[in-house]
Amino acid sequence: LGVFVDVPNVIYGAERGERMINMGRLLDLLSEGRELVRATAYSPVSDDPGEPIERQKFVAPFVPHEYRIVTKPLKRFADGSIKGNFDVEMAVDMVTMAERLDVICLVSGDADFARVVEVLQGRGVRVEVVAFDNSTSAELRAIADHYIELNSVMDRLR
Repeated sequence: LGVFVDVPNVIYGAERGERMINMGRLLDLLSEGRELVRATAYSPVSDDPGEPIERQKFVAPFVPHEYRIVTKPLKRFADGSIKGNFDVEMAVDMVTMAERLDVICLVSGDADFARVVEVLQGRGVRVEVVAFDNSTSAELRAIADHYIELNSVMDRLR
């Protein structure tokens, strides 16, 4: 099993429903009865030197658990908005690890991952999509081998 977490997608999905997820319990749930090869959380970080990385919103939930944390700075735009996008890094990592995995849990509902899911399935990897209903594209849900809607398991994730 490989677990790949699109951190902003999950954190924002949880916040919209005013829920908190214990990321260690999520990992326990996903890996139950399976051999976990790697769990990676893709977390954008602030470039503010006064804010330690390990305490930042997108990193802190993963620090005490068995996740490899991949970071890169948030992009700031002229209109004041910020964004952290790891789609390419996640897709490359999933395809690179595919030969060593039977199952990939993609913790994201982002439709941008649809094509990489198809590629992984073409290589014989079962892909499970794990996300909140309000942040999961219909396309990604339809092509997943299995879909886990996070609201349905929240009692195990707190």
